[in-house]
Amino acid sequence: MGDIAFMQIRTLAIVVLVLLGLYFLVWHTAPFPLNHEAIGLGTNHMAHRVFGIILLVAAGCLWKFKGAQKSS
Repeated sequence: MGDIAFMQIRTLAIVVLVLLGLYFLVWHTAPFPLNHEAIGLGTNHMAHRVFGIILLVAAGCLWKFKGAQKSS
């Protein structure tokens, strides 16, 4: 796989991780779709907020690794 294709895949992975992280951190509550209230699981979203933070940290690490590899 070429360098350009690898960079595009990594950039796509960063975007997906950020969007998922934000969804679980911010938008995983009513009235947005696929939330606990909509499917009858209650209102406790703390585990999803933690998971959202983990996804955002993973995106940041992937971005940092991208920058470190690009400069060398």
